[in-house]
Amino acid sequence: MQEINNRNKKINGAPLKEAAIILTSGKFDSRNAKTAFGLVRKSEHYEILAVIDQNTAGQDAGDIVDGKPVDIPIHASIGDFIRFHSSKLKIVPEESGRGIYAIIGIATAGGVIPDELRLELLEALSCGMHIVNGLHHYLSDDSALVQTANENQAKLLDIRKPKSTRDHAFWTGNILNVRAPRIAMFGTDCALGKRTSSLWLRDACRQHGIRTEMIYTGQTGKLQGGRYGFILDSTLNDFVSGELESAVILCDREEKPDLILLEGQSSLRNPSGPCGSEYLCSALAKGVILQYAPKQKYYLTDDDRELWPMPPIEEELDLIRLYGAETLAVTMNGSDLTETELQTEKKILEDRLGIPVVCPKEEGMGRLVPVVQEFINLQRAKS
Repeated sequence: MQEINNRNKKINGAPLKEAAIILTSGKFDSRNAKTAFGLVRKSEHYEILAVIDQNTAGQDAGDIVDGKPVDIPIHASIGDFIRFHSSKLKIVPEESGRGIYAIIGIATAGGVIPDELRLELLEALSCGMHIVNGLHHYLSDDSALVQTANENQAKLLDIRKPKSTRDHAFWTGNILNVRAPRIAMFGTDCALGKRTSSLWLRDACRQHGIRTEMIYTGQTGKLQGGRYGFILDSTLNDFVSGELESAVILCDREEKPDLILLEGQSSLRNPSGPCGSEYLCSALAKGVILQYAPKQKYYLTDDDRELWPMPPIEEELDLIRLYGAETLAVTMNGSDLTETELQTEKKILEDRLGIPVVCPKEEGMGRLVPVVQEFINLQRAKS
């Protein structure tokens, strides 16, 4: 049988996307599935055929992600997908998985592969599917997975596996020569939608003629087809600043953009993994857009304990200012808020902070385009 997809084939000069399914192990409708959500929303590298999730099977993935269908069905099992897919393409079931990528679409505590997910991976490999893994637990360390992959001529792709130290970039200071101004897309905590807001803002800026690129810093950004970036939390700390600088320099040199957005990770003061100073000190981002969830009063933990209270958002703006950057706007995550509550919180926050507050999912990012253009003009005037 001819393989379902072939990276070397092209349509109008553009490479075909790889066919893929997303494995979520019953966690698709949860904050653990942010990789799955990102891929359902957008991927420049993969054509998502289905989500495999036993707890939300029978629905369209888009209805769960954004409340509108996107023609990506959810199946209860790989077997259900195989039967559906083979009948749809009129091919024998034994061949219907060949060449398809099965992407792990969830984050787990400690980045380990749970037993139930491991069984799904073995099943996918037995069907000839390749596995794409963004967890800290590497597939290549599991002898049974390696053996099954070899027996079925399938690939194991551990995208979080770090480069060797000799291949890492160390910070050089050449960031001073970068022409494009930078905006860091920060959040007050993990899993608030920083990457999604970055992509939406990038697209809104492009639609208004502002050539904008994004530096990915996590596994989902890479899986969505990001060209410039690195996976921050699998990079040795000594090289985080250098890898960030290197990605920005390469992007600036090759694309010559008007603006570079830096995808934030965690938050400046999340005690389980503070992150962000590198964007301001080492990449010299002079603008920040801050993602915020009004209902959240404690930093997230893997077991959902209310352990560490979050400080007022004003303190976050003060800290950013001390690093030499300015918070240009706040993007609000409206989780657990009614439409009335969301608009009320938005107005209260704008009055308190004196900067624009935007609800990306509900109203888009168009209102921030003039804010971005003003920032670019100011940075050009200073240079």
